[in-house]
Amino acid sequence: MARISLLSSRTVCLRQYAIAHRGFCSSVSALSHIGSAPVFIPDTVQLMLDVHNRDDERDMTPLIVSGPKGTLQVQVPSYARLDLVDNGKKLEVKVADAEVKIQRQMWGTLRSLINNQVTGVSEGHIVILQFVGTGYRAELLPGGRQVSVKVGQTGTTVFDIPEGITALSPQPTRLVLEGIDKQAVKQFAANIRALRPPEPYKGKGIFVNNETIKMKDKKVK
Repeated sequence: MARISLLSSRTVCLRQYAIAHRGFCSSVSALSHIGSAPVFIPDTVQLMLDVHNRDDERDMTPLIVSGPKGTLQVQVPSYARLDLVDNGKKLEVKVADAEVKIQRQMWGTLRSLINNQVTGVSEGHIVILQFVGTGYRAELLPGGRQVSVKVGQTGTTVFDIPEGITALSPQPTRLVLEGIDKQAVKQFAANIRALRPPEPYKGKGIFVNNETIKMKDKKVK
C-alpha cells in the first residue's frame, strides 16, 4: 500500500510539473495577415526614404509620403524591408526575421501606418461627430479655426482646431472633421467626444462616425 501511495504521489507531481512548464499555446506563430497585404500606391503619390535625416539613436529612417493633399512621414525601423512591385503600384512591407517577437508585432502596425499616410495624402481622412440630445449642438466661430460645443451645460466649450484639420458644420447637430493625418483627426474628435461620451440610459452624447451603444434599462430607486 505504501508503494502504491508513493507512485500515485509521484504521478501527481509529474502532472503538476508538466502543466506548470508547458507553453500557453503549442501552435506555430502565424505570419501577420495585415503586414503581408500590399499597400496600393496611387499614381499621384510618391514615396522616398530620407536617409539623410536618419535617427541613429532610435534606429529609424523617415519615409516621406507625398501626394496632392500634402506630405506626411512614417518612421521605418531598420529591420523593415520596403519593396515597390508591379511598376511601383504596390508596396510590400516585410521584416528581416518574422520569428523575432518585436518584428512580428510591428509588422502589421508599420504596414497600417504607411497605408494611412498614403490614403491621407491622396484622399484625406474624414470623421463625423453627431450630437444627440436636447440642446446639443456645435457651431463654427468666425474665422473657421474654432468650434463652439454645447452639450447640456450652462455655457459652451470652445475648441481650437489644430493645424492641418478643417471643420464643417452642415447641421447644428453634426460636425465634419477632415485632414490628411488620421491620428490627428481622430485625436481631435476624441477630445470633443470626451466632453460628453454617449451614455446607455437615454442615448445622449457625442457619437463618432457610426458609433452605437447598447441601451440599458433605467435605474429604479
